[in-house]
Amino acid sequence: MKILLKTFYLYEVQIAQTKLESRGIPSYIRNEFVNHVAVMPVAENYMLMVNEADFESAAEILREVNDEREEEESD
Repeated sequence: MKILLKTFYLYEVQIAQTKLESRGIPSYIRNEFVNHVAVMPVAENYMLMVNEADFESAAEILREVNDEREEEESD
C-alpha cells in the first residue's frame, strides 16, 4: 500500500475515497478512528492508502477532481 493523500481532515480523505471507489479503485483510510478513541486529543494525519499498482491511476483521478474544483471556484 502507498500513501496517496495525507491530511488532518477526515472528510477530505472520505471524499477522495468515494471518487476512487466510483472508478473501481479500492482504498483504505489509515488512522480513521484514532481521534475517536484517544483519551487525550490527538492530531493525527488521516492517510488514504491505495495499492501500488493503482497509485498512478488514483493520483490522476484526484488531479482531475482538483482541476474541476479549481475551475468551478474561478467562475
